[in-house]
Amino acid sequence: MSMLLITGSYRIVGDRPDGDTVHFVPYDPAFWCDLPGLHRVKRDENGGVSIRLDGIDALETHYQGVGDFVHQPLGLGAHAARDELLSWLGFSQVVQDDDEKVTSSTPAAAPGYLLTGGADLFGRCVALLGRGDAPKVGAAAKPARSGSHLDVTVDMLHATANHHLLSLGLVYPTFYANLPEDLRADLTTTAQQARAAKAPHSVWLNDVTTTGAKIENLDSITEDLVLLPKLFRRLADYVRVFGPGLGGLPAFLAGGGDEFTLPEDRKKRVIGLQHVVEVTDGTLRMTRPIEDLVFSEK
Repeated sequence: MSMLLITGSYRIVGDRPDGDTVHFVPYDPAFWCDLPGLHRVKRDENGGVSIRLDGIDALETHYQGVGDFVHQPLGLGAHAARDELLSWLGFSQVVQDDDEKVTSSTPAAAPGYLLTGGADLFGRCVALLGRGDAPKVGAAAKPARSGSHLDVTVDMLHATANHHLLSLGLVYPTFYANLPEDLRADLTTTAQQARAAKAPHSVWLNDVTTTGAKIENLDSITEDLVLLPKLFRRLADYVRVFGPGLGGLPAFLAGGGDEFTLPEDRKKRVIGLQHVVEVTDGTLRMTRPIEDLVFSEK
């Protein structure tokens, strides 16, 4: 599957970037009209959009859901992915207010490019993020033109922030069906190597997603336990509505409508995370590693 190349610049002042979301302004906003898929991107007055990094999921720094904003343990990696992403893109001296909105940065804008297969349900462009010039293609090895459709290679993937963050263990792999299979396979290997390495600030140092998480209250998941962000979001909503007792969690997950496939049958869709989450005596765990699951975009 080819991806649309769009060149432009990253701009973070006035925004709340995190480890898998950043703001991007294309040099030519008309290319958003060429974006494939069912959903249109939500653009601001400058043609800028929110970008969700494809193939990865960072710990939440400001998730809202059904109530006030909550976050995952900030001292156990939630800020590390954001800080590394902004540094990798070329930003320094980033100043944020108490609500984590960026008030200034050096430089004001950092050049880069996107490789995208479409937008998500919330109007965010889902993309692989590159910095500097566009990938070089053809016999002359010249940067590809913005608006081109490229068959993204593993080498191109390795030049992106997505791969960089995953290789450091700062984010979890989280795959959707639109991501080409060869790229997904490479990211799977990268994630498994990072899990084994458990480098400094890695989410894998404290991850309890598959080993088991004892949920006593909301603070358990906002201050103490490091979990897969997708599971955290479902848990945060559940605990705020029903409390920490997990007896009703499987039914709650069933109503969430997450659709995914598993490696043993990629043609069969499984509906609901309750099929890969078990609850025993107030402790929950995922029974499959996250890289096994390939989610359907809604």
